[in-house]
Amino acid sequence: QYRFLRVMPDSGEKLHPHSVFVDLRKGKANAEVARALGVKAGSPVHVVKRVLEFRGRPVILDEMVLAAGRFPGLTMARLEEFKGSMYSFYEAVYGLRMIRAEERIRAVAAGEAVAAHLRVPPATPLLCVDRIAFTYGDMPVEWRRGLCLTDGFSYYNELA
Repeated sequence: QYRFLRVMPDSGEKLHPHSVFVDLRKGKANAEVARALGVKAGSPVHVVKRVLEFRGRPVILDEMVLAAGRFPGLTMARLEEFKGSMYSFYEAVYGLRMIRAEERIRAVAAGEAVAAHLRVPPATPLLCVDRIAFTYGDMPVEWRRGLCLTDGFSYYNELA
């Protein structure tokens, strides 16, 4: 269910995050998002913000951008009533199965709004994970920016 989630507790415990949806709004794809999603700049998009909590502690603030044409009828109520990962939601509700993702990782400092969502002081160091998720035919479906606390958590990836 969370096969693309790479931020894990340092303790090694297998904890499943709880999603707290913060916002869903309509917007227009900027140049970076348009390029990532394979749409024209200015195309309509849905912007979803949520906090992933582990045992009630906010650890990740996600902003996900979706081409509006691929997600008709997307509402906050639909997001909140679905129990499972976002990728399970995409598959169950829209028939879009995520099969791979590309990520870029860098360090950033928390701005005031992000710090408030994660309940940390501004300028707290965060891991910024930018992701493009793809379905069959190498079609990009989601552009995501995850801002992650690393106090007690790490980005974990097993290479084979």
